[in-house]
Amino acid sequence: ALGRCSAILSGYLGTEEQGGAVLDVVRRVKAANPAAIYCCDPVMGHPAKGCVVPEGVQRHHAEASAASADVLCPNVLELGVMTGSEPDTPQAVVRAARALLGAGSARLVLVKHLAHAGLSPDDSFEMLLVGHEEAWHIATPLLPFGRPPVGVGDLTSALFLVGLLQGRSPKAALEHTAGAYFEVMRATSEAEEYELQLVAAQDGLVDPPRSFEAIALDA
Repeated sequence: ALGRCSAILSGYLGTEEQGGAVLDVVRRVKAANPAAIYCCDPVMGHPAKGCVVPEGVQRHHAEASAASADVLCPNVLELGVMTGSEPDTPQAVVRAARALLGAGSARLVLVKHLAHAGLSPDDSFEMLLVGHEEAWHIATPLLPFGRPPVGVGDLTSALFLVGLLQGRSPKAALEHTAGAYFEVMRATSEAEEYELQLVAAQDGLVDPPRSFEAIALDA
């Protein structure tokens, strides 16, 4: 069964020991299928709320996750925790992401929420995809919410991984992620709900009606 596994996606860890269990699964899957992708969403907190996980989990992501993942999907806070930095501009984000790329086996870092480090944080949800040679910035409009929904980071990490598994280029996977994310947020905002309206937006997850262009960033 493991030989048919094309990817591993990890998310929130409550303890450092759970991280060790995740990496054991990654090793077993890659032994059966060396082409399998390990995508790590190093959930540690939110740029507006700070880091909420124990130091052991922070250390695990900064060391073991950074060394083992093929794709890393931190937000700007988590990127800072993993690199011991406080990136506050897109260029600083690229430098920090490239430090992660140089520290392990990852080939891509998707900074899935730029927040204050973005170009227009007051009116856009921005992501930055960084490879060894290229960096791509993308933005979608912020929508009104009485209570910001949860699970957005999980959604974007999963969408990006699926795009790669479907054979999209990293840039195309980023653009599809942005379009699908926006459709889910539109449906959630219109329903005035707190939970992401994945079922209502299911067609838009596959074929987003609105597209967004990723722009190459010089950094």
